Amino acid sequence: MKPIIRAMRGDDIPNIVYNDRRILGQSLGEETLSSELAENQFTRFFVMEDALTQRFLGHIGVWIDVPLASILNFYVVPEEQHKGLGSNLMDFILDFLKKAGVNTLTLEVRQSNEIAKAMYRQYGFSFVSIRKNYYSDGENADLMLKNL
Repeated sequence: MKPIIRAMRGDDIPNIVYNDRRILGQSLGEETLSSELAENQFTRFFVMEDALTQRFLGHIGVWIDVPLASILNFYVVPEEQHKGLGSNLMDFILDFLKKAGVNTLTLEVRQSNEIAKAMYRQYGFSFVSIRKNYYSDGENADLMLKNL
């Protein structure tokens, strides 16, 4: 399988909302994503899909305020995890952000998500602090930072 990564389009939004809810347990929703895509100059959203079938594989969204950026959402669909696709998506966004002039990248990750935290550490992210009750279910988030 050869993945491609491209800018999110309006017709991707229903699929993004579905997978946000399925994987992350929450979503910004179709209306907010449509507005962000059309009107917010600080956000960029990307979709990863199979180059041959166009099957949805993952998604990443970032908030960019040069020289700072923050990852908003980042995932690979569960049925395609542990195949290196997360690394493809992370490599893509790090290159994109460096070219945009970003030098500091942050993200929040569920404290219970040890697999994601291990991947972020492999990419040079460091723990900064805890965000108490960050998620709608009350779980704390670890704030992580990487200098690019």
